[in-house]
Amino acid sequence: MPSHVDPPAAAPGHTPRGGRRRDPAADRAILDSTLGLLGEGRSFGDLSMDLVAQRAGVARATIYRRWRNKEELVLAALSTLDLPVPTLDGLGLRDQLVALVDQLRHRGQDTNLHRLIGSLLGEAVRRPQLVEQFEDTVVAARRDAIVRALRDGIAGGELRADLDLDDAVELLTGPMAARLILRQRPVKSRAFAETIVDTFLNGTRITRAGTGLGTAPEHLPPPQEPLS
Repeated sequence: MPSHVDPPAAAPGHTPRGGRRRDPAADRAILDSTLGLLGEGRSFGDLSMDLVAQRAGVARATIYRRWRNKEELVLAALSTLDLPVPTLDGLGLRDQLVALVDQLRHRGQDTNLHRLIGSLLGEAVRRPQLVEQFEDTVVAARRDAIVRALRDGIAGGELRADLDLDDAVELLTGPMAARLILRQRPVKSRAFAETIVDTFLNGTRITRAGTGLGTAPEHLPPPQEPLS
């Protein structure tokens, strides 16, 4: 496989760490090689910069000019598999949450991503900081979008003011992640996302006159797919 060589240094102000203009072809080769090695079953502990460099056809120094360590490289590779946060302009609270939760289904249908995240979770005990970094980088934008929707719901008087936002994010995203990644079960439609969101809203909406806790608002459809 031909090697990728970084081009000559660029002018100041346009150079990344290492002082050279980044070659997009080398970037892609490095990230694809990282994903390929992990996807073949190689553990995070067994992965090395030397192995990635050999597969990508680049010098090890080329990788280190872009990523300081293996953790940064793996997180960058995983982030290429994520989908951008969907457009939520003009949507109500329920529709925003359904769109965000349902996109986890689209992302989660990638079986290669299943394996990669499973490998990452396997490192959680030995390297808890890696999982924290994963949450702070790869999934941060989606988490922030959910938090914004929830805050708007609180400000608009739809959701209880005492709602714990961290717990709420886990309640909304946990069931989809558990089904797709832990149980390896496919989710064929957005009905499951709707069930998750409606169940969540049923317990967190401000109680209106004529309804009580555990009573879903009338406009919500009945669940179409069980949570288990």
